[in-house]
Amino acid sequence: MSYAGQNILVLGLGRSGMAAVQLLRRQGAAVSAYDRDRNRLDALEPAVEGLSGAELPAFDRFERVVTSPGFPVPPHPKLVPEIDLAAPHLRAPLIGVTGTNGKSTTAVLIAAMLRQSGLTVPVGGNLGEPLCRLVDEPADRVVAELSSFQLEHARELRVHVGVLLNLAPDHLDRHGTLEAYGAAKARIAELQPQDGSLIFNADDTWARSVAEGAVARTLGFSQQSKLSHGASIDGKDLVLYESGQELLRLAADALAPACRVPVTNTLAAMLAAHAAGAELEAIRSVSESFEGLPHRAQLVCTRARVRYVDDSKATNPAAAALSLASQPSPTLWLAGGRSKGLDFGPLAEILGNVRAAILFGEAAPELAGALGDRTTIARVGSLDEAVALAAQRARPGDTVLLAPACSSFDQFPSFEARGRRFAELARALPGEIAC
Repeated sequence: MSYAGQNILVLGLGRSGMAAVQLLRRQGAAVSAYDRDRNRLDALEPAVEGLSGAELPAFDRFERVVTSPGFPVPPHPKLVPEIDLAAPHLRAPLIGVTGTNGKSTTAVLIAAMLRQSGLTVPVGGNLGEPLCRLVDEPADRVVAELSSFQLEHARELRVHVGVLLNLAPDHLDRHGTLEAYGAAKARIAELQPQDGSLIFNADDTWARSVAEGAVARTLGFSQQSKLSHGASIDGKDLVLYESGQELLRLAADALAPACRVPVTNTLAAMLAAHAAGAELEAIRSVSESFEGLPHRAQLVCTRARVRYVDDSKATNPAAAALSLASQPSPTLWLAGGRSKGLDFGPLAEILGNVRAAILFGEAAPELAGALGDRTTIARVGSLDEAVALAAQRARPGDTVLLAPACSSFDQFPSFEARGRRFAELARALPGEIAC
């Protein structure tokens, strides 16, 4: 599809918005771009009309309105999500990964397995480059992390292999209800051709229900049940099956450290990569060597025989719960930040391995109320204070875990900045260090 000669409005000038502007200009469109932050207009070329202000521009003088994922807009017939703008120009089949937790790790694992098979595989979407920047990239496959914000209005994107990980409360400030949030993510199944594959978490009620209505063939992965056609656990091994026949068996003790990559993400990646054409030995090799992504259960260092683990990406209660459950040793848990308005109550049920919860930031009072008397609680103002107190209280063999269950925006511009500060503080502590 070409937009040559059309008047197009782009909403939001973050990474996705700027990539959309550049693609539209190459196609010969007359482009206007709006952002509430007037400073962002400085990056526009002179031929692009820059718009700002408290109110959105009227849509009536534009033939299409391109939306960026972080820019909420009510449904409108002229809306074109950035991923739909890119869709007709992608040069290779697309593998899309969605769900609440684990998207980035799973997407990068899939790409690594395909690359190990000799294929050229860029990664984009909500991770890496916006899809509009990948349209001219040589590729055998494209792997995209797809958020609910990107999927909710999508119509043109074609997802040849889709991955459904899980659904847990998040982004309800944008979507309003868990049902609406789940419906946005479920759009991935509606964007698939009949000859595509939908990889779904058979242990997740939401993912199973989406798979039941899919037009593509469905392949499940499970930690709880053995699946004759999919990926599941046999004893302690991860096994890939096809029509009841074992294709690949990975011994759990041969995998990369379990604290870095949850088993469910490895199962999903194995299955999706195989569906997308990865070689079995490439899947094995990557599974056994992949060390995970920064700020996702990342072992920063060991100080005085105390492990410091950065899981700053655990920005909702479900992710924090998974992180806590994955720790093999007594834990001093650092949590807090800005609440997303989600229920912290379930976290009180998984504190058996937590010696103390050290709570910081805006959400500390709310978290303390939710945890009650289930563990020892200390409240401090900042992450710096939390790390210092944890270091004082930690015993040899303990883990100090940053798994905030909250966004970073009260004190940091991003979860990455929060994780980097945690790592700086941990490495600066006194005592013998191993990193």
